[in-house]
Amino acid sequence: MAPQPGLGPPGAAPPQAPEAPVGGQAAGMQAAPAQQPPSQIEATFQSSLVGEPGRQIQIKQFGYDIFQIPVTTFAPVEDVPVGPDYVLGAGDSLTIYVWGLVENVFTETVNRNGEIFIPRVGTLKVWGLSFEKAEQLIRDHLSRVFTGFRISVTLGRLRTIRVFVVGEVTLPGAYTLSALSTLTNALFAAGGPSKQGTLRRIRLLRNNHLVSELDFYDFLLRGDKSRDVRLESGDAVFVPPIGPVVGLVGNVNRPAIYELKGETRVTDLLAMAGGLSPGGYLQRLQLERFRDNRERLVQDFNLLDFYQRGLREADPVLQDGDLLRVFPVDPRIYNAVTLEGFIKRPGNYELRPGMRVGDLLTQDELLPEAYLDRAEIIRVKADLSTEVIPFSVREAWAGQPAANVELRPQDRVVVKSEFRPTASVLVSGQVKRPGRYTIVQGEHLSELIERAGGFLPEAFPKGAVFIRESIRQKEQQQLDKFIRAQEQAILAESASVAAGSAEVSTPEAASAQAAITAQRRELLRSLATAVTVGRLAIRVDWPEKLKGTPDNILLEDGDSLFIPQQPTSVLIVGAVRSSTSILYKENENIEYYIARAGGPTREADLDQTYILKADGSAVASFVKLRNIEVGDTIMVPVSTEPRYRTIPLVKDLAITLGQIAIPFGVIGGLLKK
Repeated sequence: MAPQPGLGPPGAAPPQAPEAPVGGQAAGMQAAPAQQPPSQIEATFQSSLVGEPGRQIQIKQFGYDIFQIPVTTFAPVEDVPVGPDYVLGAGDSLTIYVWGLVENVFTETVNRNGEIFIPRVGTLKVWGLSFEKAEQLIRDHLSRVFTGFRISVTLGRLRTIRVFVVGEVTLPGAYTLSALSTLTNALFAAGGPSKQGTLRRIRLLRNNHLVSELDFYDFLLRGDKSRDVRLESGDAVFVPPIGPVVGLVGNVNRPAIYELKGETRVTDLLAMAGGLSPGGYLQRLQLERFRDNRERLVQDFNLLDFYQRGLREADPVLQDGDLLRVFPVDPRIYNAVTLEGFIKRPGNYELRPGMRVGDLLTQDELLPEAYLDRAEIIRVKADLSTEVIPFSVREAWAGQPAANVELRPQDRVVVKSEFRPTASVLVSGQVKRPGRYTIVQGEHLSELIERAGGFLPEAFPKGAVFIRESIRQKEQQQLDKFIRAQEQAILAESASVAAGSAEVSTPEAASAQAAITAQRRELLRSLATAVTVGRLAIRVDWPEKLKGTPDNILLEDGDSLFIPQQPTSVLIVGAVRSSTSILYKENENIEYYIARAGGPTREADLDQTYILKADGSAVASFVKLRNIEVGDTIMVPVSTEPRYRTIPLVKDLAITLGQIAIPFGVIGGLLKK
């Protein structure tokens, strides 16, 4: 048994908790914290889920969270009538009302001998009697003395009892509780079982004999409290160590870690979890299992074989440490075709047997500007390549077989516009269906991503590169103008230097000046060919998150969207000893990466260091206080103090590089020159 808070050394008596007022909560006890670190059991299962696609999976032990609610919430209520089965004991107060030919009121407390005293009747032993039997006993003895009367017996102040809660509990010890307390009340008073303790075999011991064994799952799953018996003074509530456990993740209503009791099969576990969600796939469930404490194996099975054919091997018995995965059904819809373009109600339509384009494209579906002489069917072939099948809507309506093409699952029917040229955009990278897409006026970026099937699991939307043709043309003009001006400045400066020092210059100096001029012109040529212009810095995200945000921009003809793969590094370039990519480390600042790159050079201007984010935006303020994110690029500029003749050009290039988005690899190459 693992040591628990409050337990003394082996053989020591149980610690004494501070006495509580009648009601069950120990004095000074604090509610359990709202958030607790994962238990050892939870950590073991979560380690098996590392690398799962999608978001990080957090799996918790079922049932233990209920004990984090403040204890007073579950204290027994005292100001309610007690039931006829309440057992009297020393300390209980009885009020006896007598009326009729005789009127009187007696208030008596059960003494340590278990007796009460009634005038003219004497002592009556009521210890151990139920409240119903005690009332009958009092009535019988009064009738021996009086006639023509009626009585009513009520309980006043209730006694307190002292019980022990030990074993794998949060706060083991002795507790003073109300006489109305049950086994569950004692558990809540002690903070509940720890996550190393069982919820399914909680024992109530009285005089060293087992009185009851509580399965707390009966209450959690069905609200059944029939085994939640009432406590007596001196009782011991014992929580043994937890039994076998299994993990359940995936498309179920209540994924968690469950404790097993007796033989438990997969269907029993699913019942405890509230069943499969509507998207759960029954034809392939996967069981991960430890074998002989040596290795871990997987087993796939079809649960439909059990439900439909009764095969017991399709409903395997679970073992301690098993992890059951329930996979989702295929999210794609196969019995549908998609209608796009200049139509009134675009979207998915049911594909019926023998359905043709003429059946889908009725005149009521088309907008007035729809082009009837040419539409397209975009079809995915068996080899997963895409083909475009043109057809005439008019001829399809006329019933011509060549035009009235029979539709297949997942066909996309695109109707274009007799009034404006067709606009298209390009989607590439980590999307499910990359390619060129025809767009309609008013279509947004989120709709384009949906048409492309969404992102692949390894996609990195933060680093998306969105190029707009209209912006590219303007920036290209500015870049060309800058290059021409710099070339003229280089030639003029070179001629001036050569003319001014012709008489005193040595051949070596002339050669060095020529090399500098050639280097500067080569740098300009590299810039002219390598710069990527037209990038629009936007935050790309999943379509449902992108909708309604300023980044969900309207598309234009010629736009292109590239989704890169999830990076694992941070790029650092510029005035450092080794411009390179460094493996990303969480919660590290800019100084960590500069140090890993060998530190700054003497020419570095650290005060002007800035961060290029993966979405193309730049951060230049308080950079030392910011945590670097994966995919970031750290730019360490060269100082603009005049040390070399090439500094004015470098300064101009730095300004240009800050205004125009350049691929990170090109930036590193340029700044190394």
